Amino acid sequence: MKNNREPNKRERTPSHVHLIVEMYVKHAFNSSLTLKLRDHILEMLSQVEPVTSFPPTFQYFKPEHVEPFTELDKVGEFTVEFLLVAIELVAIQERTNYPTGTLTESLYKSFGVKDRFQVIQKAVWRG
Repeated sequence: MKNNREPNKRERTPSHVHLIVEMYVKHAFNSSLTLKLRDHILEMLSQVEPVTSFPPTFQYFKPEHVEPFTELDKVGEFTVEFLLVAIELVAIQERTNYPTGTLTESLYKSFGVKDRFQVIQKAVWRG
């Protein structure tokens, strides 16, 4: 990932929309492999639980999870490893701060099934 910090500005961090758009970039390159990645993400999301300590530790991610998806690193801004780590951290944050929240899981359930414009709109919505 490139350094996205502009002079005199705070460091930029990826949000839901950045991560889901990256999935669409990878999907355009290799749809079947990206859908397998989505399924892996959904499995991870089903197992993440709230935390009471900081910083949080990974509950699901293991470096060997990246290997089946390395072909997808040929395209996009983010590596599969970064996506898996970032999505898990977002999920941990959501489960901890919004125990009834479902945005992250909803996004990845919709990915590849619903119209991408609806999914991206959901990712940028701030309610």
